[in-house]
Amino acid sequence: MSPKMTRLIDVAKLAKVSTATVSRVINNNGYVSAKVRERVMKAIEELGYQPAKAARFLAKSGQNFDIGVVADDWVLKSITTVIDEFYSIVYKGIIDFSKNHRMNIHLLDVNSWDENADGFLLIGGGITKELVREVKKTKKPLVLVDQYLPGLKVDYVVSDGYDGAVFAVDKLISKGMKRIVHIHGPLSHFGFRDRYDGYMATMEMHGFMPKSYEFDEINDNMSTIVDMMLRSYGKPDAIFGSNDTAAIRAMEELKSRGFRIPEDISVIGFDDIMSASLVSPKLTTLKIFKYDLGSIAARRLFNLLMGEEKHPVKISLFTQYIERESTI
Repeated sequence: MSPKMTRLIDVAKLAKVSTATVSRVINNNGYVSAKVRERVMKAIEELGYQPAKAARFLAKSGQNFDIGVVADDWVLKSITTVIDEFYSIVYKGIIDFSKNHRMNIHLLDVNSWDENADGFLLIGGGITKELVREVKKTKKPLVLVDQYLPGLKVDYVVSDGYDGAVFAVDKLISKGMKRIVHIHGPLSHFGFRDRYDGYMATMEMHGFMPKSYEFDEINDNMSTIVDMMLRSYGKPDAIFGSNDTAAIRAMEELKSRGFRIPEDISVIGFDDIMSASLVSPKLTTLKIFKYDLGSIAARRLFNLLMGEEKHPVKISLFTQYIERESTI
């Protein structure tokens, strides 16, 4: 009988014992007499039985994986102090998966990560190629979350910002809007770059002139951006923000200057954080499935730790358009 066809019950039948006894022998857990153990081992050898790696691991009492969740200060602060926003929800997805798979999670700063962890989840735009190369030197499994760095051939779990941006801009254009401005975060972050590329491609495809400004979320330069836009570009038909924070801040600055949202200017965000449905008017946005980003990344890392499906993959989650009150 080939190893692929052999089951635990086949070993039990040949050895004339219960499946529970076979499990105890395989996992060295619980009492089994020397005579019975020898009989089970002989049956395993004869049948070529190979227990699943995951089953062996999970059956071993007290054996856990230590997982380093590595991020920059801004993301770590978001995880630990902000409830129901972007990275805190990603982190919850990681934690919930880990609880059922004996993975101990340790938050680590990009400047002081611990190479002794069994595997790594590297989160956010603060993850650099240099850091990934250093982590790869440990020869431990790693997965990047919400960041993509071409050419490194490692595992990634990201949202499909390009597709979301194309959908959002097409939606605005279908309503007769041509002057659509994009306000984005740092383009070194894959997510912002992906959305920027989708915006640029869609505007150019329709023959419209793209116009973009970079928003510094930490230092909040939105007032300067809006003044610059109105002075040099004029009033846009719509603003597409690369995240909800940028879109909400743009709405605040526009309203303070007497513009009505959406009657004068439509606004679309990206992420669907809790604040998007609490502002007035409620923000139209592209929903990222943040919890799934975390749980899928943790599952992918677990598979790598189990020695399964080792070839690197890029997993991209589509977004969902959520229409609210900030667009006509």
